[in-house]
Amino acid sequence: MGEVVEPTFRSSVTRLVGDEAREWLARLPALEADVAARWRLELGDELTGGLLASARAVRRADGTDAVLKLSGPWDRTADEIACLQRWGGGPAPTLLEADEEQSAILLERIVPGTRATEADPESVAALLIAIHVPDAIGLCAVDVTVSRRLDRAERDGRASGQRLAWARTAVQRLQENAPTPVIVHGDFDERNLLACARRGLCAIDPLPCAGDGTYDAAYWVHANRRRGRRARFDAMVAAGFERDRLRDWCAVVAVHG
Repeated sequence: MGEVVEPTFRSSVTRLVGDEAREWLARLPALEADVAARWRLELGDELTGGLLASARAVRRADGTDAVLKLSGPWDRTADEIACLQRWGGGPAPTLLEADEEQSAILLERIVPGTRATEADPESVAALLIAIHVPDAIGLCAVDVTVSRRLDRAERDGRASGQRLAWARTAVQRLQENAPTPVIVHGDFDERNLLACARRGLCAIDPLPCAGDGTYDAAYWVHANRRRGRRARFDAMVAAGFERDRLRDWCAVVAVHG
């Protein structure tokens, strides 16, 4: 997963979750020590781990490097474990150990692990093909996930009523003629794409759901409003994503942010 940085997830998880996060953070050192003892890990530096989870560099008893990820009870660790098992170390890190009860997973360390902010579209499209395998694990539907994100944007005051109404109608329309559902990464932007010596690109930290894989392509095109959206959109169309569906999903992502 990435380079060593100053921890930031504590402030983000506290802001997003509140008192439950504060209680979990107080228990986190003991949780790390327990898992490290059971899995015979030497704890190293804290790494970037997204907004809602702790990620720490570790060394296994056999001397290999890995990443220990611990999530709170608000996270869907069971879904992440199921997806990592389904992907089998192809488009995502290999799952080495898992404890669903403790929301703990041990992952292959991606090298060099730098963020692939300028990944070429052909490699991104190939990675999405590997991610978008048939859903055989009963994940939450993508329209349900997107609806929750639109609701959150409404609560936070980040979108007007008119834009929200359009986006909700668009999601319903997109579901009426949706393609065969696949596993959707659900958080597929440059923060969760790493350069990998073995694969070229590797996707980390999924928030998985099932449905139209075009949503992931739209998420990458949007890229947290980074410049170059038009070029990324044209590249995804050239890679085989249907233009009209991608356009609509891009507009929906722009509403929920």
